[in-house]
Amino acid sequence: MFDIDPKIITFFTIPLSYFIVIFSVLLIQWGMVNMIGRYIGRVSFNHPKLVRAMNWWGVFIHELSHALTAIATLNKVKEFKVTSSGGHVVHDTRVGFFGWLAAQSISLAPAFVPPIIVALLMHYMGYIDFTRVNFNASDPVSIIYAMYLNLIPYIIETTGWLFVNLNYAKVGNFLLLLFLTFSFSSAIPSSISAKSGTQGDIQSVIQMFIKFPVYTILFMLLSIISFWILFTYNIQLFSIVLTYMLLLPVLSIFGLLFNYLFIVIINLFDRSSIMKIIIALAAFVLVYVGMIQYSTAQYIINISSIAVLVGVLKLLR
Repeated sequence: MFDIDPKIITFFTIPLSYFIVIFSVLLIQWGMVNMIGRYIGRVSFNHPKLVRAMNWWGVFIHELSHALTAIATLNKVKEFKVTSSGGHVVHDTRVGFFGWLAAQSISLAPAFVPPIIVALLMHYMGYIDFTRVNFNASDPVSIIYAMYLNLIPYIIETTGWLFVNLNYAKVGNFLLLLFLTFSFSSAIPSSISAKSGTQGDIQSVIQMFIKFPVYTILFMLLSIISFWILFTYNIQLFSIVLTYMLLLPVLSIFGLLFNYLFIVIINLFDRSSIMKIIIALAAFVLVYVGMIQYSTAQYIINISSIAVLVGVLKLLR
C-alpha cells in the first residue's frame, strides 16, 4: 500500500469543501425553480395572457444569458429566438480547451447571468456591499461549518432585510422588485447549439464533460490551482469572490419566493369578486401610504400592507 501525502489530500479536499456548499445552494435554487413552475400552472387557465407574458420574459432572460455569455467569450451569435413557449440561441464554436470552456459557460449562463444583473443593479443603487466580509477557514470541516452556520445565514439575513426594508413607492425599487420576481422562473428549458437543432442546456454540459475528459480534468486542475493562488495570496479578495458566488443563488431564491407570493395573490384574486379585489387593493394602498406618516421603519409598512391585502381577500371570501 502507498501512503498518500496529507498535503496532496488537503490540496483537493479543501477546494472540494467549498464546491460542495456552493453546489448545495444551487440545488436548492433548482428545486425551487421546479416548484414554482408547477404553481404557475394554477394560474395558466384563468390568465393565459399573463402566463404567456411571464413565460416570454423568462425565456428572454434565459436566452439573453446564453447570448451575452457567447459574446463575452468571443463567439458570434448567429440566431436569437424568443417566444412564450421557448427559444434558442445559435452561436459559433471554437475548437480546443478554450472553445470547450466557452461552450460550457454559455450552457450554464442562465443560472448565473440573471442574478449577476440583479447584483449589479443593487450595487449601482448602493444597496449591497460585501467587500468587508472576512472568511478564512482552513480545513474541510470548519469550512463547511462556517459557511452553513455563519456566511450563508449572514448573506440571507442581509439580503432579506434589504428587500423587506426597501421603499417600493420609489420607481427604481419597484422596477428592481419586478425584475427580481419574474427573471428566475417561467422559462421553459431552451436549447442551445452551434447549428440548427435542439439540445438541452444540462444535457449539453454533461455531454461535453464526458466527450472531452482531458479538458474536464484540465479545467478541474486549473480551478484548484486558481483557488489556492487566491486563497494563499489574497484572502480578502477570496472572501469577496466566495461571498458573491453564494449571493447569486441566494438572490435567485429570493426572486423565486417573490414569484411564489405573486402567484398566491393571483390565486386569491381568482377566488374573489371584482368588488372585493378593489376593496383589498384600496386597503393596501391606504395602509402603505398612511403608515409612512407615522413610522420610519419601512419593513413595518411593507409587511403590514401585504398582510392587509391578503387578510382582506381572505376575510371577504
